[in-house]
Amino acid sequence: MYSQIVLPRQWSRLVHICRTIATLEGQKIPQNSSSSDGISPPPRIHRGPTDILQALAATVGPDPTAAHYKYHDDPYLIPLSNFRKRSYALSAEAGRKAAAWIRDEHSILFTMREWDPASKKKTPYFNADPKIDAFAPKPIYNDTSKVTEEDFKYTLQNALVEDAIKVFELLGGVQALSEELKIEFLQLLCFYNEKEPLAMEWLEERWFAAKTRDRHSATWKLGGLADSIFTSMEPKTPEAYCAIIQGMAKYYQAERAHALAQEAMEKGIPLSTSVFNSLISCVGFLKEGTTLRIEALKTLLIQMNEQGLSPDQGTLCSCLRSISAWGGGHVLQQVALQVVAEFQQIGLQPGLSAYYYLLCLFCKDRGPQIDILTAIINDLEKRESLQPEDATDTNFFITAMGVCSDHLQDISLAERLHKLLMQGDNYKLVGDAYKESIYYRHYITVSCRHAPFEKTLELLDTLVPNVYVPEPTVMEEIIKRLEAGGAGERLSQAWSQLVVFGHAKRVRLVERLLDAFCNCYHYQDEEIKAKIRLAAGDILKFGQIAEEKEETGEIRSPVQKLSATAMCNIIELCSDVREKGEAGWEQAAQALARLRGGQAAGVPARPHLLAQVAERAAAVGRPTIAAAAVGYLSECGFEEAMSASVATLRVMLNRSEEEVQQLLQDKSKLTALHPTALAVAQAYHEVKSGATLLQSDSSTSSESDSETSDDDC
Repeated sequence: MYSQIVLPRQWSRLVHICRTIATLEGQKIPQNSSSSDGISPPPRIHRGPTDILQALAATVGPDPTAAHYKYHDDPYLIPLSNFRKRSYALSAEAGRKAAAWIRDEHSILFTMREWDPASKKKTPYFNADPKIDAFAPKPIYNDTSKVTEEDFKYTLQNALVEDAIKVFELLGGVQALSEELKIEFLQLLCFYNEKEPLAMEWLEERWFAAKTRDRHSATWKLGGLADSIFTSMEPKTPEAYCAIIQGMAKYYQAERAHALAQEAMEKGIPLSTSVFNSLISCVGFLKEGTTLRIEALKTLLIQMNEQGLSPDQGTLCSCLRSISAWGGGHVLQQVALQVVAEFQQIGLQPGLSAYYYLLCLFCKDRGPQIDILTAIINDLEKRESLQPEDATDTNFFITAMGVCSDHLQDISLAERLHKLLMQGDNYKLVGDAYKESIYYRHYITVSCRHAPFEKTLELLDTLVPNVYVPEPTVMEEIIKRLEAGGAGERLSQAWSQLVVFGHAKRVRLVERLLDAFCNCYHYQDEEIKAKIRLAAGDILKFGQIAEEKEETGEIRSPVQKLSATAMCNIIELCSDVREKGEAGWEQAAQALARLRGGQAAGVPARPHLLAQVAERAAAVGRPTIAAAAVGYLSECGFEEAMSASVATLRVMLNRSEEEVQQLLQDKSKLTALHPTALAVAQAYHEVKSGATLLQSDSSTSSESDSETSDDDC
């Protein structure tokens, strides 16, 4: 019975194996392009591990409203200000740097077994499978290290300049190295100028670092190790000359580099195209004056032709880089165009770096308006793709967008340029986070100034705040555009954006927003008016909280106060309510108290607004606010205080303007008024006579007494 059970199982296994073999045979690709049945399957296409993911992503397209992948995909954790983005990215990178520090300082934890017995020597091992050299602890070299030639090769291959110099000294110097290792070591020293290069793994730290211009001065280390190695080499090979010349030219030791180049050519030693490119880049350090520099440039190109060398893209970029660094003017512009035309005749089209230098030469900030960008974009739009060839390629798009914004002020060119950037895989040419921010700064600025209002709103909804957080200057342009378009609801939302973006403490920006509120307020719907009043009240409350924190010591930097004009705008907005019990009147009273308490800078630019607020407050039954507004006008000496006093008393006392004027002239009847009405009358007399009501009464009585005494005499 047992055999009856086993046999069916074996038979089913055999059937399964036969089916599997048949399936595999069917999946085999025929070697020939045709088969017996006439079906010709296409040849197999090799696919990468991420090709399927890229194909799926292409069907969806990028989401511009999504945050960058390096930020946590949580609406409560995504940073929405430039400061928070910088802190988020740098803190994440600081964690990686801490892990790298532990790996380097305690490398034995990653290469030895700690649990081995004390009597047994610890077993070397690698605790990662597969072993990745980039994540493995780096070897440490000191004076007691026993090094070999393999260690020296390791330092050269990984560009460890300081370690390479240490191992070089431990090996015994130049005599212990072969000619091949001498050349490699010389090339490393010349490329980095005997300095340790910046770590390429700390990307965020480089992106958010303070950007400074490159120093165009001689920084080559004279008499250093590179010079001594080159001097000791006999005979000097072409590779040695090429390395030392390019190193000196890269660090602007121009005279010495050109002298060595002439020496090599006199000895018949061939030089490479890269050597002439580097010499062309620093030709401006040899001569003074445009004419001499142009002649020196032509001489180098002629010598390059005599050497039988063909120019490349680097040669064109070097020529344009030097020409653009010499200044501006019609002569240099014509020379640059001639150089481009010559290279186009030999089949070399300008790349992004070449176009970048042309823009720097033709589109100066204070120069004449020259439209060379249109021809550049026309040429780039004809190309299938834009491939990066030089490190300065990432400068093209930000410079071109700056030309569209500031130099040409052309929104159509800006839109064409942005479309070119978003085409295919070109977005990688925008550069790092710093350059990306500059690019969108120019793009939004030119859009706010010259694009239709609907397109500007669409662009802002797409980019802000996940892709780009506007700087204060750009935010001011956005407020101006919203004000010109009469977008009251958008303006009311702008205050919350200022808070989120970290610009709420910038007084100039807040005051500009309040001006936009007042200019757009009166032709908005009641619902939008309520939102604007709410935003104005929040601005007042935000300032009060900031001052309270300053008094308690929570904020070290002093808080800049709003101006009296901005406070007057808040009073005007908050007081535009019909009921006396609404919160707007309380906010207006607080703003008035800050005005009279000297907590606002300057005086209001439009005092008649306070006169209107006083009359409105008296009409709704808030006489205290009315008296405070008129009193402030009189304290500042505004002429509007007299008309405001008359209008306010007319509403308070329900009398005509003539009756109020007669009442103000008869001072004996004013003492019977309500205290708030009496305060308004005192403000009237203070502006009219320069003294309060009581002081004027006492002066009148003293004058009558003196007259009586004179008569008695």
